[in-house]
Amino acid sequence: MPLYKAEVYTLAGEKKQLRKEAASENDLLRELGEAKYVIISVKEEKPRTWSFAGRSRRKNLTLEEQYLFCTTLSSFMRSGLSMTEVLRLLQKQTRDKNLKPIYTQLRESVEGGRSLAGSMTALGVFRPSLVGMVESGERSASLADILEKAGELIQNEISLRRKIQSSLTYPVLMLIVGLGVVVFLLSFVVPRLTALVVESGAELPFITKMLIFVSNAVRVGFLPFIAVVAIVVFWMRRSNKKINLPMFKDIRDNLAFALIFSQSGTLLRAGIPLVQALKLTEPLDPVKGRLSVVSEHIRQGYRFSQALEKEGSFPEEIVTIIRVGESGSNLPDAAVRLGASCWEYAQSSMQKWATLAEPLIILVMGVLVGFVVVAVLLPIFDLSSLAGR
Repeated sequence: MPLYKAEVYTLAGEKKQLRKEAASENDLLRELGEAKYVIISVKEEKPRTWSFAGRSRRKNLTLEEQYLFCTTLSSFMRSGLSMTEVLRLLQKQTRDKNLKPIYTQLRESVEGGRSLAGSMTALGVFRPSLVGMVESGERSASLADILEKAGELIQNEISLRRKIQSSLTYPVLMLIVGLGVVVFLLSFVVPRLTALVVESGAELPFITKMLIFVSNAVRVGFLPFIAVVAIVVFWMRRSNKKINLPMFKDIRDNLAFALIFSQSGTLLRAGIPLVQALKLTEPLDPVKGRLSVVSEHIRQGYRFSQALEKEGSFPEEIVTIIRVGESGSNLPDAAVRLGASCWEYAQSSMQKWATLAEPLIILVMGVLVGFVVVAVLLPIFDLSSLAGR
């Protein structure tokens, strides 16, 4: 909620400055009036933008930094320190160049009367789901436990991303090296060998003519092609676009389900209502608007399993597991287990593709190199046979 600064007079005639959070200025005026204050002025305090690396900009914290924030804050809070004391201590002790000004800003904001969740929202560097969990923890007086659970959830997502990267690293590296070898052969080796054959005046086989054409195309178009690829990749990263190959649809869907149900289940365990939990989980879902539709069905009176079924993109087995969890009054645990199951399935599928990719790449590279060798040696053999006659 917005933070307002108000100047007021008390009934005793004392002038005071107050900082309070309120849904709107009218709500704050009503609250101050009920408290019998004489209002002089009310002004909303805008959050300051921190300067990183000499430039005024907001920089979102990485998952690792948010995990560190959750675990350290939770640990210090369990020692019985107040929030401002914890933030001051973290501000002094941390060596992270991104977290240090964050702790400073949070401490100043909390000392000014804003809640921790409101301060995190004003900074704009924390993921909305984490802010929602902190807000729930403050309301339920269990902030240390909630921060610990949030840290576990973020750690699971970090582990997920690292495993995806490790599964893809070796096949992608093999592909890059293989393509580099082929480009080297076509750009430097093939032109010299084919020049010798052409100078002999012999009739070139079709496969050799094809190789010469490909070699010329690579030499002329390689740098422009690399430039176009770099531009496309840069544009996709800036616009958050992704290439979705149909063969990997099952993996993408299960990764999305893993994030959705692990996150929503953890939020439900923290005491956050289902609709709010889905709203906080929505940024993690690659299918935009899907969870909004589910939330709308729930508002209309449908159960979670019924809302998932009506939305239409969730498999029957997922709907069934959620329905069983609802019938047993154990929906949070069912959602968390479902997320773990989806992750295990996606991880198994990724491992299968990674295992299949290695021999497949070797086969493709072997065919390409074999094509080059045959196309070069075939006219040489023809020349040798002519010389033997």
